[in-house]
Parts: sequence; structure tokens; C-alpha cells
Amino acid sequence: MDSQVSDIQAIEQVVRRWGLYRDTRQWEGLRSCYAPNATVKTTWLVGSAEEFVTASMKASENPNAATSLHSIGASCIEVSGDKALAETRIVLMVRAFVTDIEVDVTVWCRFFDRFIKYQGAWCIARRDPIHEKDRMDAVDPSVILQLDGNRLAKLPKAYRHITYVQSLNGAVITADLVQHNSPEQKLLYQQAQEWLHH
Repeated sequence: MDSQVSDIQAIEQVVRRWGLYRDTRQWEGLRSCYAPNATVKTTWLVGSAEEFVTASMKASENPNAATSLHSIGASCIEVSGDKALAETRIVLMVRAFVTDIEVDVTVWCRFFDRFIKYQGAWCIARRDPIHEKDRMDAVDPSVILQLDGNRLAKLPKAYRHITYVQSLNGAVITADLVQHNSPEQKLLYQQAQEWLHH
């Protein structure tokens, strides 16, 4: 098999395993997806991959915490030596409560990952999400869901519903994540290409 095809398949496997490990609470498997000193950005955390795993483990111990499912879509991958870029379509589905109403939040976004080969294995060195849009629905369609319009308006447009729920639960919201087809997306792509080829 061509080595680049093999690399692409290995990177795809890491992206898919990440989603499964995160949703099924396989914490050591999740750690194995990251390179040492990897960094992560989410709607509720900017920091190291280890901080992300630790915070995820802590949240899983709360029986009232929201539950999430990451549906992993197709990846576009570019490999250059021991570095690679992978951009993957994601649909995040979260079940949570707004006051006493059970809701489903659906988030459409992409994971933009910088990969490196570490000790012979491909690992995520940096993850930036690119948010497209999201929505919130009451699980019971007969329920009328009323949100605080002022709170909603202050949140980033592309991911305002997921952060609405997270902010109600005390999370510190990351306000400057990259949004779809924005100047920030263009800059992210440019900086990633410079990293890949230097």
C-alpha cells in the first residue's frame, strides 16, 4: 500500500476513535489520540488535551450532566512528512435540561486538526473547531421552549444554543472560536499551511 494512503487511513482511524472514546468514556483510549503537549479548544475549555480529558472525566461523574454523541463524518487530509492536517465534518448531539425542560441541541461543525507522528503513530497535536450552526429543540414536541433572548443574543451566532445550555450550567464560554467562512477561518487555514510545510 502507498505510504501516504496508509497514513491517511491511520489518521482517519484516530479521528473516528476519538469520537467513540469520548462518548463511551474510554479515557485512556481518548488520551492515546493526543500527542504530548497537545492543545484543545472547545466551547467550554481552551487548554491542554490532558485538561480536556480530566474535565470530561469529572463531568461524567455527575449523573445530571448533559450527555453527548459525536457523529463523525468525512475527513479531508493532507500529509507532509511527519505532519498532517485533517478537517472532519462533525455533528454533535447533546441532551440536556433548560430549567426543567429536556432539550436536544444539535451542533454542526468541523474539527480542524494538526497531526504529528509521535513514536511511529499519528496523534492530534492541536484541535480547532470550526462552527457552522446549531439548534435547540424540546424533546417533548408538545412543550413550548422559551429562552432568554438577551442571553442568547450575547452568545456567538454559530454556536449560541450549545453555549446557552453550557452557560446555564456555569461553564465559561469560549467566545472567539472560528466560525464558518469567516476571516478567522481563512487565517486558520493559512497558518496551518505554513505549519505543515515548514
